[in-house]
Amino acid sequence: MRLSRTGIVVLTILLLAVPVVAHVPSFPVDNTTPERAVSVPDAVKSWSFYDRLGPGEVKYYRMSLEAGEQLRVGTFTPQSDEFTPSFVVMSPSLDETGDVPTGVTVPEGMGAVVVEGERPDSASYEPFAPSANYQTASITIPVEEETTYLVAVYDPVQRSGPAGVTVGYREAFSVSEYVTVPFDLVQTHLWEGQHPLVVVGPFFFVVIGGLGYLRSRWNRTWTNTPVRVALGVAGLAIVASGVNTLVQMILAVAQTGPTPAAFVTTAFVVVPLVSGGWVVTVALRDELTLSPGTRGGLVTSGVVSLLTWAGFIVGPAILVAVAVIPERLVSGEWTERRPRRQDSE
Repeated sequence: MRLSRTGIVVLTILLLAVPVVAHVPSFPVDNTTPERAVSVPDAVKSWSFYDRLGPGEVKYYRMSLEAGEQLRVGTFTPQSDEFTPSFVVMSPSLDETGDVPTGVTVPEGMGAVVVEGERPDSASYEPFAPSANYQTASITIPVEEETTYLVAVYDPVQRSGPAGVTVGYREAFSVSEYVTVPFDLVQTHLWEGQHPLVVVGPFFFVVIGGLGYLRSRWNRTWTNTPVRVALGVAGLAIVASGVNTLVQMILAVAQTGPTPAAFVTTAFVVVPLVSGGWVVTVALRDELTLSPGTRGGLVTSGVVSLLTWAGFIVGPAILVAVAVIPERLVSGEWTERRPRRQDSE
């Protein structure tokens, strides 16, 4: 298969850039005591934990690091009020014990460092899960010997709200973590407090409207309807993802103001719109035959859509599947050759 030069360039950039600039999302629950602390599996790897504090509540995270590594922890919130997530770092390697806030439990044998948050004047823009967040506290501690850390997240005056926690500094995704990001993004925007209609409404609006458009353009004489329907649905799902990302980008920029980081998000809008739109035009061709160039284009569109988290996995999977099926299935010849069932006499 021959891929276009532009497609190769886009694919290469996305393969190199995306996995090394985004945090792996996670959504902890019930981590309200040191015994129930979230166990961070690799504290060097970059994580974003989307947590929530109730009034006077404390949330705990536990991690182990080796000599030569660094402990990096930060807190943030999407709320624009006075809610200010802060944290306490505890470890056997820490000798001092600061003025630990009421409600934070320090296990025996651990020292503690209090990192009280400060609200910035404005929100910062997150380009990969387009959102506006207030970064409230952070710390970096060089690790001199293998040790365990316990981090307790709290609000200084016991307010409640969504409290995000970042851990680590080495960006890496497993395959399963990467392909499930579209579903995590939905949960992230709900965590921010957005209404479900805002979070997923644009997606379904585009898909439903697009299906109406496909129906109006449909030719009843076409014989390869299953393949056309599959391509049409996949293309619409990918386009809808781009529109959804665009809406989230606009909402975030409205809070942060114009920022160069929004240009990064633009790739997650333009790539799905272009690739998904092209797939829809393929589904509506008068003569649907998959040349090597078209098959290559479907594979490229599927891969770049997956890399830009478009189509909720299903869309890209359909494109790759159609790209490799035999031509006789695309042309609909199998329906013509299938023997008719004879009625028994």
